[in-house]
Amino acid sequence: MTSFSRHTIVTGGSGALGRAVVHAFLATGDRVTVPWIAAREREALEAAEEKAIVAGRLVLVEADLVSDAGPERVVAASGGAGVLINGAGGYAGGAPVHETELETWDRLYRINTRTAVAMCRAVVPGMIARRSGVILNVAARAALARPAGLAAYSATKMAVVVLTETLHAEVGGLGIRVNAVLPTTIDTPANRAAMPEADTSQWTPPAHIADVLVWLASPAGATVRGGLIPV
Repeated sequence: MTSFSRHTIVTGGSGALGRAVVHAFLATGDRVTVPWIAAREREALEAAEEKAIVAGRLVLVEADLVSDAGPERVVAASGGAGVLINGAGGYAGGAPVHETELETWDRLYRINTRTAVAMCRAVVPGMIARRSGVILNVAARAALARPAGLAAYSATKMAVVVLTETLHAEVGGLGIRVNAVLPTTIDTPANRAAMPEADTSQWTPPAHIADVLVWLASPAGATVRGGLIPV
């Protein structure tokens, strides 16, 4: 059986940021497990990382992360994750609180908050037993800036910030490192299409965020604990 340096889970692995993160962790020698629910998500990863899939270094698992069983299925397929990257997320905005549909609040909670909570619940017991592990959450700069028109998005990403800080307080003394990155606008084709007049010079390329996550998960980043890192 092939031996891998670590087993890493990346949620949201089919998006522009997610694919960059998956690629970066594969490059470190990790075995990477990615959950998917829509066929297009699986197909995007199959096209991007065909060689890694054939080699058994990238495992794709059909799992709904907002269900009770989905996160446990992902952890089981990972073989005992040493690193969890909570990258699953979604965006909606452009309306004040009183004009934002309740379904938008519910949808963003499920995508941005519940997926991260559910995956943490699934991986933490094993990490405690091994007294080692790394959990890296992807929040957003908007969680702290709280701009007008983005209350639902900012609130659900702020919940990820609170999750990060509280989980660090709970398990940080048990050999588990918990941190979050807070991206500004990510330079993706979708964001460029949605904001064609925007100044993209301050946007962050997905690969740059992936590099920060790789560093935080490495021994070099071992002294960063309970941090909120703007990227």
